Amino acid sequence: MRIKVDNEKLAIAFASLEHNESFQEINAILKQGGQAHDMVSTMAMYPPLLEAMETLGNAVYPGGSLPRELKELIILQSSINNSCQFCTNSHIDIAKGLGISEDPVKMLQDTKNLKPEFACAIAYLNAIFKDSNRVPESMFNALREHFTEGEIVELTFMIGYINMLNWFNNALQVEYRGELSSN
Repeated sequence: MRIKVDNEKLAIAFASLEHNESFQEINAILKQGGQAHDMVSTMAMYPPLLEAMETLGNAVYPGGSLPRELKELIILQSSINNSCQFCTNSHIDIAKGLGISEDPVKMLQDTKNLKPEFACAIAYLNAIFKDSNRVPESMFNALREHFTEGEIVELTFMIGYINMLNWFNNALQVEYRGELSSN
């Protein structure tokens, strides 16, 4: 990790997260005497980011209207596309812990076995990743078969949000070491 973590700032930041639903996995780890993962520790060095994460968390992750299973698949596919070690491996563990799949990467590789709305959302994500300026209108017609206008907005924001977090983690070399594994 490229950021030096100040333990005093960490303690203050984590005290403010104790009852925060957006950080429920981290809160459980901290209550058991464990360490927070690098992404939260890094963000704690600039506390307004943690506050922003809480608001965004309430709106899209883990909050929002889309099913958690879909969100995990969106996060995982984006993270694979961006080669984000932290988000890929942490969300594999989260997906396993939520009972989504023992092999969520394999789920994404074989989209014909996904729920149709999930396969459509993954196709949309990949179209955005390829060229966000050239997402075909036919893609939006397909999305409207499964999602409301508000859900399409939420899905699009979720895709952009996870890409931003992937880039943040990649640039700062934030690493995942199994902190969210249920093993």
